[in-house]
Amino acid sequence: MTFLDPHHPFFKPLWVRIVVTLVPLIWAGVELFTGTPVWAMISLALGFYAGLQLFWVFYKTPPKPDEANQGEDS
Repeated sequence: MTFLDPHHPFFKPLWVRIVVTLVPLIWAGVELFTGTPVWAMISLALGFYAGLQLFWVFYKTPPKPDEANQGEDS
C-alpha cells in the first residue's frame, strides 16, 4: 500500500485525477495570498506529488495483475 496509489479504481476517471491535483495547488495560492509561505510550500509540494503520481506514474507504469482485476469482481 502506498500513500497515493495511482492505480486505485477511484483515480481511473480523468476528472478525479485533475481535481485531486488542482485542489492543493489552488490552496497553495490561497496560502500565499494570506501571507503564510510555509503552508503554501507544503500545499505546493502535495499538489506536485499528486500530479506526479496521478499523471506520470499512472500512464508510465502498468497496474499489477492483481490490481487490474480488482474492480471486475464486484
